[in-house]
Amino acid sequence: MVSVARLLSATVFAVLTMVQALGLLFMIYWKHELAFRPPPVTDTDGILAEFKPACLESESDCPVLGKGFFFGLATAPAHVEDQLDDAWLRFARRGGNEEADRGPVRAWHNVPQAEQRLRFWSEPEVEVDLAAGAGVEAFRMGVDWGRVVLQAPQGGEMEIDHAAVARYKEIMAAVRARGMRVMLTLFHHSLPTWAEPLGGWTNASLVAHFDAWTKVAVREFGPLVDYWVTFNEPHLFVILTYCMGVWPPGKRPTLLQSALCMSPVGQYSQAMRHIGDAHIAAFNTIKKGSRAPVGIAANTAFMTPFSALDVVVPLYIDWMTLFPWVDHIQHHLDFCGLNYYGQEFMSVAGMQSVGEEEFSEAGRAVYPDGFYRILMAFHHRYSPTHPNLRYIVTENGFADTQDNIRRPYLIEHLLALNAAIKEGMPVDAYFHWTISDNWEWADGYCPKFGLAGVDRASPNLTRVLRPSYTLFKEIVESRRVTAQQRQEQWQQLQQRAGKGEERSFCRAVEPTGRMGADSLDSATTRRTASKDWRFGEYRRPKAAVMVKRTERVLRIWLSDLLVAAQQAWDAANSLLCRLMHGPHHQQHHGAKQQPHKHHQGADIKMPSSAAKKAASAASASADKDEL
Repeated sequence: MVSVARLLSATVFAVLTMVQALGLLFMIYWKHELAFRPPPVTDTDGILAEFKPACLESESDCPVLGKGFFFGLATAPAHVEDQLDDAWLRFARRGGNEEADRGPVRAWHNVPQAEQRLRFWSEPEVEVDLAAGAGVEAFRMGVDWGRVVLQAPQGGEMEIDHAAVARYKEIMAAVRARGMRVMLTLFHHSLPTWAEPLGGWTNASLVAHFDAWTKVAVREFGPLVDYWVTFNEPHLFVILTYCMGVWPPGKRPTLLQSALCMSPVGQYSQAMRHIGDAHIAAFNTIKKGSRAPVGIAANTAFMTPFSALDVVVPLYIDWMTLFPWVDHIQHHLDFCGLNYYGQEFMSVAGMQSVGEEEFSEAGRAVYPDGFYRILMAFHHRYSPTHPNLRYIVTENGFADTQDNIRRPYLIEHLLALNAAIKEGMPVDAYFHWTISDNWEWADGYCPKFGLAGVDRASPNLTRVLRPSYTLFKEIVESRRVTAQQRQEQWQQLQQRAGKGEERSFCRAVEPTGRMGADSLDSATTRRTASKDWRFGEYRRPKAAVMVKRTERVLRIWLSDLLVAAQQAWDAANSLLCRLMHGPHHQQHHGAKQQPHKHHQGADIKMPSSAAKKAASAASASADKDEL
């Protein structure tokens, strides 16, 4: 009894010490957060931001970075190409048409013409014309590795679909004929189906396979390409594919594999190392056959601790994902592309939804200040070691069916970008994501990122231009963001927020406020937030709010702990039943033999009321915290 008491006492002391340490760490972190203020937005005769045009010299200088600023629109094969039998299509087809079995891709089986995507393969001119109509100088697209290279290379030989190569050339030529430059992505979240049995990027052989693919791309497409992107958001691909198993091929890791995935010996580190080596090899290959700049598109998000207990979580995620891969390849980059959509509220209890914050349909919270902070963090990290490194915003956008938030979102993020440029960050371009609503990975067609909507029930997938398309066009053509634009768009949004208008939301949120990676087949609604999230106006919550959030996290913890204990008890009870009434016992006494009364362990059931009460309390706490 004494040893048990000592163990309990030591455990309580360790927990209290950990909580105190986390509280101290949070106080230091939060003091820094509350003190942060971005540079003020300056109004010069009604102009808040102005972007110098690119290519002031001869046309041959256009691909050279640092010749001015240009705008672009971005897309990718798996999002838009029809007639594409890729890993994503096979993944989506696994589900049935029954509501209870829609499969791993949501908002897909219940959407008309889902397999057609945007018919970019058969009708590319629709998207290309929309981009040209917006006045952009560049068009970011991709080539699907598996569409071109049909089998894994064997002995240096590859089976190439030459008709696919010719079609891609036609599309790139169409882009250039409309006065836009081509930014070409070689890997954008879609692995050839022949690479899946090899283990994907966990297999070192893919480094050589990707280099062989790059050689084909340079040889066939080189004269048509102005900017190369080797990899798009590799760490996001690796986490969702290998650590979580929610992307193709959908192989769910074991509990041990999941726990070790992001450790130094896990699949995350292994795959990211191979992708880094593949980029370096591809960079060297491209440099031998093309004058065009070579870069990447790195995923970034501003990670924010949800409560006082959660500071370690975003710090760890940033430590693992924000810089290490770019550190590895930084001297094999002409430019570093950055994709930014918003902030994420991270917690030891899982990603959290916050009622007072504005979220996109895809579950990212709006935070233009975070865009500025991410940009400057990259600039400060790499300017000493790579002073000639340039930057391009390769993706930035907002999923918003109603198109009410996307317009001020665009303005505020361009103001944040302008502030970073004024601070000395060498940013050459801004690419908005995206032209038309499309297939958004495992979220299917629920989140609407497009400047144009798509009538999927119409035979021709008719596009419907949104007001944000007109606003984007005005900014691109004038190369300015004006005070009038900012005021008008923000006032319109605040009027809707004041009326309590609701808007579409595609992310599944538990009653406790925990927001997982799961999307919805059909959008639910969320109230338009009244919080002032404009660049330079965003304010962190006060201490009282953080105390409530901490209480909420503790309640979720308790609920999860009791549920896990119930599951463990049930599993132990089931095992005990099998041991006591095994196959020999059943052979002699029949399958319906009831357990003897003296086998008390087999009949014990742990009360689940405690778990239910904890879950109910966590849900009530979430409601109070304005989910």
